[in-house]
Amino acid sequence: MQSRVSSIGSALAGQETAAQASPFLGSDRSALLVTALFILSLLSISKFNLPGVIAFGAFPLFLMSVAKGPAGMVTKRLLQISPFVLVMASGNLLLDRSPVMQISGVTLSGGMISGAVIVAKSIISLAGLLSVTLCIPFYRICRALEAFHVPEVLVTQLMLLYRYSSVLQEEALSMQKARDLRSFGRRGREFSNTASLVGSLLLRTVNRAERLYRAMAARGFHGQMSTRHGEKISPGDWKTIALWSLLFLALRLIF
Repeated sequence: MQSRVSSIGSALAGQETAAQASPFLGSDRSALLVTALFILSLLSISKFNLPGVIAFGAFPLFLMSVAKGPAGMVTKRLLQISPFVLVMASGNLLLDRSPVMQISGVTLSGGMISGAVIVAKSIISLAGLLSVTLCIPFYRICRALEAFHVPEVLVTQLMLLYRYSSVLQEEALSMQKARDLRSFGRRGREFSNTASLVGSLLLRTVNRAERLYRAMAARGFHGQMSTRHGEKISPGDWKTIALWSLLFLALRLIF
């Protein structure tokens, strides 16, 4: 009961956040277009222009401050993916060792600067995406994708994946608890046992998904979540897109 109440509270908090951030992003469709323009503008910065990349960090900071979203959640997500970003950028240290500048007696190579730019681009772009998803509930993002004529199959898959992603987590936690109850110390935690558990998890998830689909089909589901047609972008939304575009263009020209 407590988990159900907390989930309802989270949903209400998400709707309230979306209402607070809508005047700055416009509708859901204009918010997606603004986000796409933000990412394209950020990616267009050269590989040695670190100040220009940092300047675009004002966009996610502004959205998080206005929407009053949980900055700790965004930080936690960024920390989870930071090892992959660092591994991806570490190759530049070996590929480009030519000295570029010297600061306080420390020589900076081209690979160090370009690697820092890659890390900054990844972190800032992901922070912008997370900030927008905090401002707009996921089901409304899917409705906006429908308005952009994204294939219905893809939108339905995204909505079902978001809705039933907890099923995989429940099955994994159940199997982990069963293994812990049957293990003693490190015994039962070998790699071979873990591999078999992963296979069992896949089979249990497929069976659970089949039961869910049959239950949905028995209640009238026919492979399409919504038949509502998306509305056109209003003139006010175009104004919002134009203002953000001018802001991104000004940042590119200044830096």
